[in-house]
Amino acid sequence: MRNVFLAAVAGAALLAGCGIGAPAYPQFGETSYRIEGMTADANGGAASRTIIYRDGPRMRVEATLPTYGQATIVYDESTSAAYVLTATAPAGPTAVVPPATTPTTPAPTATAPTTAPATTPTAPTATTPVAPAATATGVAVRIENADAPQPLETAWMALGSDNARSVGECEVAGESGHEWTPREAPAPGVERTACITEDGIVLRVRENDLVLWEATSLQRGAQEASLFGVPAGYQLIDPQAAAQEIGENMEQLDSVTGAPATPQPAPAPRG
Repeated sequence: MRNVFLAAVAGAALLAGCGIGAPAYPQFGETSYRIEGMTADANGGAASRTIIYRDGPRMRVEATLPTYGQATIVYDESTSAAYVLTATAPAGPTAVVPPATTPTTPAPTATAPTTAPATTPTAPTATTPVAPAATATGVAVRIENADAPQPLETAWMALGSDNARSVGECEVAGESGHEWTPREAPAPGVERTACITEDGIVLRVRENDLVLWEATSLQRGAQEASLFGVPAGYQLIDPQAAAQEIGENMEQLDSVTGAPATPQPAPAPRG
């Protein structure tokens, strides 16, 4: 009987090693969602809150970035471009309270009656005008699509089922999934695992003993299209176009002031 049990265990281990009976690899890119979690600081600082929205190829990330600080990055599908959004405080008019036109009633003396006569008219109440709502303003700086944050599932989708294996079940933020790891380590001494749901949402990424990303909440469902574009009222800035425009303006200014043109390097002599 003991030999039969050992044979069954060995057979199950062999089947699992061959991929038979193992969980199916996640289906990526078919689920729209909003996920919130904590991202580790690569320099060893405190983890920061990160919110990610996905809807098909569209993506929005609200996170702390080394260059921009607290910022929002969107991939605008209508322009096939990525932008860093930075809001600015609205410069709307300030509400002003006009002075009351009704004379101030003198304070009662000790001999004055405690109750005013019924025939005394009631002083009108001064109203405060409300300032009109200001339109949201800010700047949207164009960045190279390659510089925009990549979806968490991109690397695992590229890895594919043939190059990954499951190392057990997992649960993060009330969601169940499987822990996946590459069959070949990404670098010597580096062990990377990810807790991924069956519908391809990455709940946690761990590298050795460091948790790089861990979700705290997840909501599935279609996301508002306005989340992925540049808000109305924002100024679009294309750094490349701005640099070109500045160069053209400087050339025009030089022609007016009579400044000599920037000398071009002489061609190298031919041997």
